[in-house]
Amino acid sequence: MAGKAMTAGALLSAMVLSGCVTSMHGYSGVDNEGKRDYLSYAASSTPVCLTFTGSAFVDHAAKPSDVAVAAAEFASGAILGSSARFTSDCANTDHPDYRIVILANADIVGSTDQLCEEETIPTRQIAGKLRLDAAFCSKSEPLSTAWSAAPTPAGSSDPVFRKMIRTLINELFPIERDRDRDSDSLPLSIF
Repeated sequence: MAGKAMTAGALLSAMVLSGCVTSMHGYSGVDNEGKRDYLSYAASSTPVCLTFTGSAFVDHAAKPSDVAVAAAEFASGAILGSSARFTSDCANTDHPDYRIVILANADIVGSTDQLCEEETIPTRQIAGKLRLDAAFCSKSEPLSTAWSAAPTPAGSSDPVFRKMIRTLINELFPIERDRDRDSDSLPLSIF
């Protein structure tokens, strides 16, 4: 009887954690209020550019442009206390020097500051897992960085992918004034 209860408990735990999204903000020389001020400026009259590169799903048939559109849609309105909107149509933004860069399964050696640079960053797919690295950039300077990880979503319409984007975007623009930017906490998604 105890063996069946343990098996049921393990199965229940696996089901609960199967959609678990973890995320963490990166180090930045800009405080949280400053990050939000830059975002407010960038989003003052048009949506902010959001790019998405890399293969996010096991099904490699997903068009990168479709994934970028979905990511921009999920990010829009997701930042607590902000009405910022995002678009994958970067040619039609008033402040093109400000942008969100998201890279799926980046093989980053060193700092995530590389996300804002023009060079291509290699990627590598880890079976069953998706990691998104993101930066809020001003030209080639990162103003904020963050990452999010979860079991690989089925596609851009998967609720896990939506949760990852919304959690990631909130890590880029935390609302807390006094939050320690170098904390080792791994918050679980609330979205």
